[in-house]
Amino acid sequence: MIRHVVALQLASKDPVARREHSMRIKSDLEGLADAVQGILAIDVHLDLGVVATHWPIVLIADYDSTDSLDSYQDHPRHKNIVDWMNSGIVSDRAIVDFELT
Repeated sequence: MIRHVVALQLASKDPVARREHSMRIKSDLEGLADAVQGILAIDVHLDLGVVATHWPIVLIADYDSTDSLDSYQDHPRHKNIVDWMNSGIVSDRAIVDFELT
């Protein structure tokens, strides 16, 4: 099993925009759960907002194989979400993929 972890930093400093963007990212990415075969779990969590330096969003997803992760990355719906996030919504991301044993 492959775990895919993505932390997202938002570009906007406006708290209302940040909340709206966070909620859309959560909804859009979690909505891919049934779109791609091989996704075992996909969850997006929002930071508590207590520490200003924390990143606001983390995606944690499990796949049955690296091929399934590749299919997710190449899926048209995922690409549309990424294009929107790259349009000035997300300023940075940190990604780690690893095998669960």
